[in-house]
Amino acid sequence: MSTTDDVLPDTDPTPAAVAGPRLIGCILTKDEERNIRRAAESMAQVADVVFVVDSLSTDRTRAIAAECGAIVVEHPFTSYSAQRNWAFDQITDRWGADVWVFTLDADEWLGDGLRDELARIKGIDDPNATADVYFVGVRRRFDGRVLRHGGFGRTWSIRLTRAAYVRYGSREANESFEVPDDARLEQLAGWLEHADVQSWERYITKHNQYSSVEAEARLKVRAEGQQVVSFAEAVRNPTLRRRFLRQRVWDLLPQAGKPALRFIQIYLVFGGILDGRAGFERALFEAWQEMCTDLKVREREAAGPGPA
Repeated sequence: MSTTDDVLPDTDPTPAAVAGPRLIGCILTKDEERNIRRAAESMAQVADVVFVVDSLSTDRTRAIAAECGAIVVEHPFTSYSAQRNWAFDQITDRWGADVWVFTLDADEWLGDGLRDELARIKGIDDPNATADVYFVGVRRRFDGRVLRHGGFGRTWSIRLTRAAYVRYGSREANESFEVPDDARLEQLAGWLEHADVQSWERYITKHNQYSSVEAEARLKVRAEGQQVVSFAEAVRNPTLRRRFLRQRVWDLLPQAGKPALRFIQIYLVFGGILDGRAGFERALFEAWQEMCTDLKVREREAAGPGPA
């Protein structure tokens, strides 16, 4: 298995095959053989290039992506924000700063309306006739059901931007774009579809890993501080609203009761109960995630700093 940053030899098309692309679909992967075909094929319906950055998968992720016509590169994972920024740098180096980039996860795919919107935007020659950054509504499926309540009915995420226009912030978990103050922002009407659970064993393992990453990120924030999101920023950028509420409300609540409060918030306050069994299970998992993160933070704080 190659562990370099180079393009895999059998997946790098000739320069003529990708001359002058307008839209690059960027997918990050790690052991995603269950999902990558759907994501890559969905993106290939509208993107000129599908660019897959793989974190040294041990399954058939890279081979399946190559079968779908994607360009596949390998790069060791350090953090989500670092991996995404590395991918954007590669895209800029290969295809220029003005190419559009749409980012999606391996367990996501484009809805028909969103695909049509992307085709329209990439066909516009005048950059002044488009926004600089586009928000996309994400529709989540959990345990086979579309979640319409619990705060998950429609979550906004920045997914479409020029390659060199913005970068992800330094936070290692729950990363978000750093959007310039002069950026023109718009929201797309179509849906990005997201399927959370393909395998309960994989889901639990993945979110246990997420809680470890989030615990480290919280400790780093406590040690170094963090940029406080203003009310104006939260109004302008919907992806920052949850961080604004976390900083101004959630982080001030007693630590011991947060898992229970998280369940009540999702299941009762935000109406997750209306999503039936899937809503109940999602609320439990969110509470469990909060508890695991808090326990790991406490454990690491008790252990003290490691050797220099």
